[in-house]
Amino acid sequence: MSEIFLRCKYIISGEKCNKIIKDGSILIEDNKIIAVGKYEKVKTLLSGHDQINRLQHVAIPSLVNSHTHLPETLLRGICDNQKLKNWLYDFIWPFEAKLSKTDAYFGALLGCLELIESGISGFIDQYFYASSIENAVEEAGIRALICPSVFDNTPESGDLDKTWKSVQKFLLSKRNSKNGLIKYGIGPHAPYTVPKEYLLNIIDFASRYSLPVHIHLSETLHEVKESLIKYDLSPIEYIHKIGLTDLKILGAHCVHTNEKDCKIMQTTDFTVLHNPQSNLKMASGIAPIHKYAKTGIKIALGTDGSASNNDLGILEEMNIAAVLQKYLANDPTVMNNAYTLSLGTISGMRTLGVDTVGLSEGSPADITILSLENSHSWPQNNPLSNIIYSSSSSDTSDLIVNGKFVYLNKKHQTLDKHKILDKCSSISQSILSEMGK
Repeated sequence: MSEIFLRCKYIISGEKCNKIIKDGSILIEDNKIIAVGKYEKVKTLLSGHDQINRLQHVAIPSLVNSHTHLPETLLRGICDNQKLKNWLYDFIWPFEAKLSKTDAYFGALLGCLELIESGISGFIDQYFYASSIENAVEEAGIRALICPSVFDNTPESGDLDKTWKSVQKFLLSKRNSKNGLIKYGIGPHAPYTVPKEYLLNIIDFASRYSLPVHIHLSETLHEVKESLIKYDLSPIEYIHKIGLTDLKILGAHCVHTNEKDCKIMQTTDFTVLHNPQSNLKMASGIAPIHKYAKTGIKIALGTDGSASNNDLGILEEMNIAAVLQKYLANDPTVMNNAYTLSLGTISGMRTLGVDTVGLSEGSPADITILSLENSHSWPQNNPLSNIIYSSSSSDTSDLIVNGKFVYLNKKHQTLDKHKILDKCSSISQSILSEMGK
């Protein structure tokens, strides 16, 4: 049995991230939290547990990145400050066309390194080369919901028909991971790139195997206008009409929505995957998640891929998500600190398909530990405020996933960092050279 006794200056507990325990402890046995509370009380339960003291640290439910394209780490910084069409046609798609299965594996490993160093225990992905991503995740020892992309002209499979056949084959053969930390779904890119006949096939397949559907929706005004012209329906109304919303939907972006869209999102099994930094950088807009929250629509936070956002950190997304909604609503009360933290932690974990109530008894032991030793964490008048508004991903000192340390005192326990960095640098430079960039 694996046993850990963790002591921290603060613990953010409760299923709403609204309980602050000072001088607290967490008792872990195997992959479960057995007890959480004040140190003096929890220590009475000690037997042979390994004691980890983090006396200038705060423990929070582990962070989750709910929308990524993980191998895009290889594309980080290759194109900034361009309009979407130039960004896609001149840089992103030409680069991706040259990616091999091995390249994608190392790009995913680089992504796992960054996620771990950012205190992120799991992520939801939509990309091709799903088996490469799966292998990297199993090596890293973190969680993932892998949704292989259904998209035309992928470097892995070619045209849309071949890609759909490849996705089905992968999902039928890889529906249970070796360590139980990886789950699977389907990732049709978007309603404007995947024809209706394929979406109907996806509905049938996903329904048969109880798979969630991870899809880009209403990201840009152009996309919404084109859908209205073609179908007289918004993208969300369209997927609802054809029956896709009978399934569990993970809708990335949902920036430009109407009242009918919101009603659909409210009354179906729909989670908005909010990516504020990427949407700002690409000038796509700001999703009004404060309005969604009022009606009970589920929300989780993501970064999007490193080609558009550049980093995978969720602490930074929480900060910008909160301040953007205050601006949109012209109301500083719409995003309280506990709710904001829950969007990047517990909401993301539940969207991954993990049953959790945060740092509470009975939850899976997924814990992010942040150092309070940097000057931006002082004074500690309000630990929750410091987490949202002054912390950064680099404050992560430790990460526990399913009861095991994958990052201990800022040292990776599962991955060879320098080997991965060197390899990814070589891959990226080689492809850029081929592109004449």
